[in-house]
Amino acid sequence: MREKDETDNSGSTAQFRAFVSQSGGPEATQPWTMRAPRNRVAVLSATVVGVAILLILLAMLVIQ
Repeated sequence: MREKDETDNSGSTAQFRAFVSQSGGPEATQPWTMRAPRNRVAVLSATVVGVAILLILLAMLVIQ
């Protein structure tokens, strides 16, 4: 017998499954299929490398 303060989670699970099945098809459920433009990836990676170089130079100035 179920305790009084236990809740039934099957209702929220059913609501979630209904939401997923109606939320835009297979692309919405498969985030790994999203693609970023190459120029945005290149800009981001160049920014990361630039910041890393600046931090290395700053660290070398502080150490000396």
